[in-house]
Amino acid sequence: MVKLYLKNWLPGKNSYVFTAATFMDFDDNEHLPFLLMGNKHILDDPLSKYSLIRSEMSKGKDAEFLYKQISVTAEDNLKVLENIHNEILILPLRLLNQSNDQKAFEKVGEQVFVSLFNNIYSLNEYFEKCNSIDDIIHFARDDIGRLVMFSEDDDVMLDFKERFRIALIDTKYMVDPNRSDSYNFFMLVFGFIQQALGIIVSCMEYECIPYIRYPVSLHYISMMSQSILDIEHVVMLRFRMSVGFVVYKLCDKSKLASVCLEDFLEKNKIYNFNDKLFNALTNYKINEKNFFKHKITQLVIDELDAFYNFLSGEIN
Repeated sequence: MVKLYLKNWLPGKNSYVFTAATFMDFDDNEHLPFLLMGNKHILDDPLSKYSLIRSEMSKGKDAEFLYKQISVTAEDNLKVLENIHNEILILPLRLLNQSNDQKAFEKVGEQVFVSLFNNIYSLNEYFEKCNSIDDIIHFARDDIGRLVMFSEDDDVMLDFKERFRIALIDTKYMVDPNRSDSYNFFMLVFGFIQQALGIIVSCMEYECIPYIRYPVSLHYISMMSQSILDIEHVVMLRFRMSVGFVVYKLCDKSKLASVCLEDFLEKNKIYNFNDKLFNALTNYKINEKNFFKHKITQLVIDELDAFYNFLSGEIN
């Protein structure tokens, strides 16, 4: 019933899903730039996913970090419901699809992972041939440094082996120092692949746009969607997702929060920042087919400044 409702209500270029995040962070006003984009909004709730993760964890493994995250996410969800329930619908969007055939879903992710290598055609073969980071580099494609991103702070200008070593230190919660490099490399990369795959599949099914805050998530969604550009919605998805990411990075939340929430919501609907921004892009002949050739930073800054002025009452 929920999926049927979403398929009828959600589809459209102005429908955005806040996803690839552990929680929204209402107290830090993260909902404000999100509401600038489009006119229909869903928060892809990770709480159900956390329950699945806990059920799959081995006995005796410390789950304190997971319980803390569940508490933070639940508290934040309540704030969203209490303050903007008419604006943002909270649903576990990705889980609605993944629960249909989890094994098939994981198999696709495994094939994407092994495609990073030459002469490796299965996960079993990967672990048979690779143990150390040197083994990984030996079998990896020549462009592995461009294809893989380990974390938000990953410096792609560094040597690939050095990047991996830094990732092992910076993401201790994801790796096991007692396991092989091949195991830890898989743990660092496969989760992002599965996340991106889930987002792409969900946004294709419900014909909506992912609102992404983090470069690593944007990287994997962009990379994996390149192979399906024959699908019209995917072309639009990449364009509007990228524009939304730039808006998020350049947006001054303090200026959006300079008025009360009710005033922000009312003025945003009157002004329609989303349409003005995409109209400006159209005027500069920037669209879903050529946006990657253009720098849109200054254009987005100008459009945001115009909205800040409207919000403060400096212009009508």
